[in-house]
This record gives sequence, structure tokens and C-alpha cells, in this order.
Amino acid sequence: MAEPPEHLRVGIVSPYAWTSQWGVNRHIGGLAAALAAHGHDVSIIAPSEERAEARVARRRARANRKSGPGPRSQSGAAPAPAAEHDIKNVHLLKVAGTFRVPYSESLANLALPLDVTDRLDEILSGSQFDIIHLHEPYPPSLSFTALRLARSPAVATFHTAGERFLSHQLMRPVVERFFSRLDGRICTSHATRRIVSGYFPGNYEVVGDGVDARSYFPPGKTREPDNVPLILFAAWSEPRKSLGLLMRTMRLLPPGLPPFKLAIVGGEDLAWRANLIVPRRLRERAFFQGAVRPGEVAAAYRRAEIVCAPYAGGGLNCAVLEAMASGNAVIAPGRASIRELIGEGNEGLLLDQPYSYNLAAALVDLLRNPRLRRSLGAGAARKARQLSWQKVTTGVEAVYGRACGRRGLRPGKQRPPEFETKKTILADLHMHTSFSKDCATTPAELLAACQESGLEAIAVTDHNTIAGAIEVRQLAPGHMLVITGEEIKTTAGEIIGLFLKEEIPRGLSIEQTIRQIKEQGGLVYVPHPFDPLHLTPAYELLARNAADIDIIEVYNPRITFSAFNEKARRLALKYDIPGGAGSDCHVLQGVGTAMLSLHKFRTPPELLASLRSADIIRSSKSPLYLHSLKLLKNSQAGRQEAD
Repeated sequence: MAEPPEHLRVGIVSPYAWTSQWGVNRHIGGLAAALAAHGHDVSIIAPSEERAEARVARRRARANRKSGPGPRSQSGAAPAPAAEHDIKNVHLLKVAGTFRVPYSESLANLALPLDVTDRLDEILSGSQFDIIHLHEPYPPSLSFTALRLARSPAVATFHTAGERFLSHQLMRPVVERFFSRLDGRICTSHATRRIVSGYFPGNYEVVGDGVDARSYFPPGKTREPDNVPLILFAAWSEPRKSLGLLMRTMRLLPPGLPPFKLAIVGGEDLAWRANLIVPRRLRERAFFQGAVRPGEVAAAYRRAEIVCAPYAGGGLNCAVLEAMASGNAVIAPGRASIRELIGEGNEGLLLDQPYSYNLAAALVDLLRNPRLRRSLGAGAARKARQLSWQKVTTGVEAVYGRACGRRGLRPGKQRPPEFETKKTILADLHMHTSFSKDCATTPAELLAACQESGLEAIAVTDHNTIAGAIEVRQLAPGHMLVITGEEIKTTAGEIIGLFLKEEIPRGLSIEQTIRQIKEQGGLVYVPHPFDPLHLTPAYELLARNAADIDIIEVYNPRITFSAFNEKARRLALKYDIPGGAGSDCHVLQGVGTAMLSLHKFRTPPELLASLRSADIIRSSKSPLYLHSLKLLKNSQAGRQEAD
């Protein structure tokens, strides 16, 4: 198992505005505090619903776009002003401009405007996180946008054990393609893993919710039984459904029950509707407490003996755990994720449909049987103590360690070699000769064109052979460095080996090909990633083998769309892999269309170190023009051979 570094810069992305106190944000807050206590530098990135912040963000985004390419404002990396619900030693970074569908907390803030993307990109580039932890990364949320813009390994946590029509059905192919970029997947319950893995197959680990039990039930403290027990009815999510259920349940309660008090918390303050919800005979016992601030939650639980959460879903497991940690007898729905927390009759009572009759029966049992109340409360507290944030954080850190392990240790970055001179040269790391079947340029012609362009280092990378590179090296003048390379067709796409001594056969797996390149002391170079007109390994394969990849081609002039080069650049940044460039020339007109200006090198470690500070010199020649010339030259060569 990979061990995480002692100190990580962690960015946790929530799809919900931080003003939402329950659900997924409850989990994020607890995890962030525990990670900070472990010595990590933690930031929470969440949507902001403040209009003033949205206006400022839009003005900044427009200014950045008008200024064109170049360094952007890094103001996005500054922590937001402290708020009353901020967490100790955790930064809160707000992304303004999102908007929320005002239906229930199960719908995330939608991250659609371009301003939101720009603001989030500022934060991710300025903060330089070692790991990005996304929660519920479904489109079109802020978490999904962060996955697209990630500049570091990304881990996702899935909370809800339910289907989502938009993500699971309508946009499934798109979502699946972006989920391949994840470097780790976590589910908070086995039920969630069964649902999510059915739509998006992958390796999911179950790391459940946690709770700081000491904050809710300090050691050595006992609960004093109350002659008039308090029932805390939690309308955390689905407040309208919850209050409708409460109304039906209250009318089913029989007369002659022992005295009790009922506090209705969460959701909107509907005290003015009390006469419509609570039967006349019970109105003196019920009161609306409204929203509870985070700092008051523990005190509210300690005052109660029974907590009813009839619509608690998978995203509300943390809130249920907090009630259990306080020693309350918990009444919750018998859903799969809740059943993993609460054992029926041991830590609480589980409801099945219809809820109103079962909820009324459960309340009657607990009010008439104080011993059962105390027994369930004690069992719930014991179970909660076993699910501490310390245990959860250890599991999450293990996932972080494996994700960060994909970056590997880059020799060029860890210990730069001593260069003989300070001279800067021009290099091209991806070229072809007539030894490739789709190229008609002879080695002598290629050398002449390279000398005319001022190139002093070239890598000849013919398809599935090193014969062309050997011949070019024999013909080359003494001042020119010719790297023996080969563009190898694997079972998953093409990989280039640089500084090779022997030819590597085609048809091997990508892992076998990488292994043979490494055994020769060569460098693994990924050419033209993501271009559909070339045979390229899938993103997931590249991510899985990122620790063994030495160079990613971030500029290729023959790429169909420039966006693919940008995508390759982001992949290189994400896994801290040096970016390379090559003309991929198959015709003489392609020589010089992509060159690297870098420190003079001779060995593989020197090349990796030089690439860290290299500049890419681009050409304005059209990819369509180069492809057309290639087809024309190949057809002419074919006719000459036929004659």
C-alpha cells in the first residue's frame, strides 16, 4: 500500500454552496478538519451564492479573457474571509457565479457560466494542490468542472446510493470518459458502490463517513434520563416531505402517551404553519426550532433522547452518525446505506414504507419504553465511537498515496545534472524517414532539412524500427546529436522509445513496451495523445502508467485540433511529467514546424532536466496542408515503385 507524503496540499471540492450545513458538506467539513489535524494544508472549494462576489468574479474573468494569453491573476488562490462556520486551519475558497435549482439540497449548484470556469481555473493554478478531492463529481456541478480542469491527481468520493437520470442515463458516455481521469474512487457505502460501479465500472474503495464522537458525547459523561423526553425531528433534506410526513404521523399517535416534547429543526422556519401541521391536542408539546447553526448541533443533540430523520439519504450519513454519537435513539429509513450504519434493534429503529404508520409505531414504542430508548442510545454511541474521523482519514490518505504515486519521482526534477556548457540548442524529438511506410523522406534529405532549420538535436522515431535512426546517425555531422528512437505500436496505441539500443517488437502491451524501453535505459515518450486520427493509448491507461512515463508530447503541429495539445499539456501538469514537442514530420515541409529551445544535453537525465525550462517554437503551417503533402508524396513514391 502506497504511503502518502507527510504534508500534502489538498483541495476538496464540494458541489454545494457552503451555506448548506447538512448532507455532503457535513462529510467534507469533518474530513477537512481531520486532514488538517494530520498536518496537511487543506482548502475547501465550494460554490458561492453571494451576488456581490459573483459580480466581482465576472469582472475579473472578463479582464483575464480580454488580456489574452499570458499569466492570469492569482487572486483566486487567496482564502476567503473567515465565516462563522469556517473550520480551524482550513481555507475556504468560494467560486461565485454558480446558480442553484431551488428545489432541495439534493441538487447541486450548477457550474455552467464561463466565469465559473475561469475562477476555478485561477484557484487550481494558483494553489498548486498535490491532490484534488472531488465530491459527487456529476455534471454540471463544480466538482465535475474541477475534474476537467485538474492540474494534479484527482480522487472522487461518491455519496448517494441512487440513480441520477442526467448523469447515469442521458450523459453517461460523456461522464464515463471524464471519470477515466480519476486517480482514485471512493464510495461511502457498499450500496453506493453497487450503484455507481454498475454504470461506471472501475476500482472503488469503500471508506465510510466518520464522526468526532468526543465532541458529541465526551468520555466519562452519562446521559441523565428525562421524565419528559425530547424528540428532535430533523427535516435536513426534503423539508416539505418531512413536514408532510410529520403531520400525518402526529395524527396517528394515540391519546394517553407519556409526556414528551417535539422540536422540529432544519429546513425553513415554518412556525407560522404550526397550527396546520400539529394536531390541536399536541400543539403545546411541539415547537419549531428552525435552522441550527453548526456550532449548536452538538448541544441540540445532547438535549434530545430521540432523533427522527425519516428522509435521511446516503449524503446525510454524517448527520445520522452525529445523532448516534450523542447517545440518541435514532429512527431512520431502512435504506441500504443507512442499514450499514444502524443495526435494527441494536443502534436504532429502521423505517419501511409507509413511513407514517411505521414512524408513529416507533415513536409509541420508544415513548412507552424508556429502557429501550436508553439501550438503543447506548448502542448507537458505541457504534459511533468505532467510526471515528481518524479511521476514515487513514483510509482516505491511503487513496491519496496511491494517486500521488502516479506522479513518481522525476530524476530531472529531483537532482538536475551538471551541464558542461550553458549553450542553448534547437531540438525535435519526433521525426520520420522513409523507413516508416507512410514517409517518403530519405535520411539524407531529412538531415539536410534539419541543418537548414538550425536543429542540433533530433530524435528519429520511425514506426516499429530503429534502422532509419541508425542510418541518420551514421550520416550526421559531428555537432548534431541523433537520438535513436522508435514509434512502437502496442496493443493499446503508439508509444515512442528514445535512446534505444535495440529494436522493440510491435504488438506488446503498453506495460510490456514500457518495461523493455526502461531495460535499455531509454525514455518513454507519449506522442500526439488524444488525437483521434492517431493510435493513442486511452487516458486511463496513461494515468495508470504515469509514474513510468518520462515525456508527454504537448505540442504536435499535425494534431487535428489545438485543443488536443492543450489537453496533453494538462495531463503533463497533472502528473508532473516534462512536456516535449516534435514536428512528427513525414514530409520535408514539416521540418521545423515544432522545435524545442533548450539547454544542450547528451544523456537521458540531461534531456529531462532541460525540458523543465524548455521553450516551444511553433509554426503556423496548417495540419491539413501537412497531411495533404504527406498523402501526395506517398502516392508519388508508390507510383515510382510500381514503375
